[in-house]
Amino acid sequence: MDGSLSRMRGKADFRLMRELLGLPQEWVAKRVGVDARTVRNWESPRYFYPPKREAWDLVEGLWRRADGKAAGLVEIASSAARVARERGVEPAPLMLAYWRDAAQWAKAHPEDGDAGMWRVENAAARLAADRLPWACRSRSRTRSPRRDGCPLSHVTIGGI
Repeated sequence: MDGSLSRMRGKADFRLMRELLGLPQEWVAKRVGVDARTVRNWESPRYFYPPKREAWDLVEGLWRRADGKAAGLVEIASSAARVARERGVEPAPLMLAYWRDAAQWAKAHPEDGDAGMWRVENAAARLAADRLPWACRSRSRTRSPRRDGCPLSHVTIGGI
């Protein structure tokens, strides 16, 4: 396999990945040099037009970035919780940042000129929260401390 996720994916997969990343159709269209209507047609089952290679490369690349960041967040949190428990203390709460908009991201990250990265960061936070062991989950946005093997004592996804 050449590393391309799109070889096995269809129009619905493109839309799902784009939406999970929080990327508007207009933003994708601008980045790949097409009209927003073209992106809508790529995603619509009514039209044959498949997404062009550049669009797949964009969405897959951002997905890989979010996926990598999420994996890193989960690993760091799990390691920190393990160390805390080995020392006989309950792990501290974990806060996953969630950016409200591009302006807020740009203010906090002036060195990063990519205005779309806040969406990738948000997707990474959502993915990380989803990857935490099922035992940690409750129906609320805040997961309460547990002593049943949960690697994290408390996870909150909140805006900055």
